Amino acid sequence: MLGRKSRRKAREAKKATEETEDDNRSTTEASEEEDEETVKMSLFQRLFSPGSVETDVSDDDDDDDDSQSGTSLGSGTQYSEDLSESTEGQDESTCEYSATSSLIKFDKDLRARHRAACKYMTVGREYRSSSFVTLPNNSMTKSSVLIGIRVLIFLDVVSLQNGKHPKAIKTFESILSDLLERYGEEHERVGAALHNVAVANLRAGLLDDARDAIEEAVRIRKLTLGDEHHKVADSLVEYGIILLSMKKYEESIKAFKEALILRKIEAEEAEDSTSEQDARLKMAKIRHNIGCVNFEIGRFDEAKRKYEEAIEDQRAIFGSWTAPFMLLTDTSKPGYLTMASTMCNKGYIDVEQENYVEAISTFTESLKIQKVLLEANNKLILSTMENIAYCHCKNGDFKEAGKLYKELVKLQSETYGDQSQRGWSQSIKKLILCQIKEYEFEDAFDNLRVLEDYLSSKGHKMRHAASDLKRTHKLMGEVNYQIFKFPTISDYSSRFSCGMCGDDREIVDASAWFPKKPANGSKMSGHRMTYA
Repeated sequence: MLGRKSRRKAREAKKATEETEDDNRSTTEASEEEDEETVKMSLFQRLFSPGSVETDVSDDDDDDDDSQSGTSLGSGTQYSEDLSESTEGQDESTCEYSATSSLIKFDKDLRARHRAACKYMTVGREYRSSSFVTLPNNSMTKSSVLIGIRVLIFLDVVSLQNGKHPKAIKTFESILSDLLERYGEEHERVGAALHNVAVANLRAGLLDDARDAIEEAVRIRKLTLGDEHHKVADSLVEYGIILLSMKKYEESIKAFKEALILRKIEAEEAEDSTSEQDARLKMAKIRHNIGCVNFEIGRFDEAKRKYEEAIEDQRAIFGSWTAPFMLLTDTSKPGYLTMASTMCNKGYIDVEQENYVEAISTFTESLKIQKVLLEANNKLILSTMENIAYCHCKNGDFKEAGKLYKELVKLQSETYGDQSQRGWSQSIKKLILCQIKEYEFEDAFDNLRVLEDYLSSKGHKMRHAASDLKRTHKLMGEVNYQIFKFPTISDYSSRFSCGMCGDDREIVDASAWFPKKPANGSKMSGHRMTYA
């Protein structure tokens, strides 16, 4: 039986919808004009048109873009099935024809409301509204048991302030109520509606309600579609993410493992190579998610193993990211950024375990993908470059680190906003450190002057502006001394050849600006919505 709480909430949502029907005539009118506007559908309308409907709640990633066409329970499939059954004898009975018309109107209304609800959930989202596992700096030294990790699972502050998520939840619950009234509790469309209610509650941070709904969705989908159906796997993945957000880690892993078994069956029973590849990509995402859970509880070796398994699956489909591969491959195909994200997650573990050479290799491959698919100043690209530069510094390779920080300074200087300016100021300090370490004093002095100008004019917005300005002036004096003491390379060489003279360049101390471990974020895969 459908949970008592879910039935009550559905009835309440239905009543609220009926009471505000006059205020929502625009939605009804939009549904009545839908056939006339099909040709000129906007991108948003196409995304949430009948059939597969997904919401990728990440910012720049394409984690959930893989198509569900032909497999999702959508209005196209559901409508055609119901229509064929309802119109079998429409010439024999006006009553049957009336029933068919009623069904068409019912489905059109649900489609319009579904799109509206999805819009409520996607308007005003911020980059940080995706699922992140954030590692604080120096986390390994702060605790020998567990790294301090903060998980933000779909808490979209902007949308919540605008009241968008409550609207989405009410709309999805009213859809659920209509489907219950028409089909009863044990119907596949009710299972899909419950799945969507769960996603909406998860986005709003109402985790208990999300869990109640997704558990009912799993039960009804198993009952109506079969225990091994791929849509059961969709709901199990969502269930695992909800459990993770509730810090029920072992239960979360159990849900993901059950979903993984179903994805393997889906791949084995695929009718063509495209369907098989799609199923295997979904398997990779689940392994990725299991890695995230293990990462959360400090099981780094197990997390790394799962990430490596996911990368192996992804490479088997996409191949290596080489120049010829990029020319011959449609890089717009969903899944490439997912592979890049998985590589970054594996790299974060290498950083935690101080495997810097391996981390550089992994991050570099991920960066190649990101640079092809994203804008040059995208946050994912900047984060990956920051990690690579940090690893070079830890290995003592300040020359390579300096190249990356120089590029970061350039990219961040082209982006406006306080946050990007703070990032720029941090990057230029790290660049100055690398230039001092490489004895590139003239370049270091030029950048110190740029930093001085920034701190003097705009630094009041920064917490440590005064101390940074004081340190900048001190370094300017020390660096200037080195420039005038040895103005040419030949002067340096002659000084080194002299046994009586020592090398005092090391007295220029910029160690306070040595890079700190980046605060890395590991993005979950999942969060798919299907038209009910």
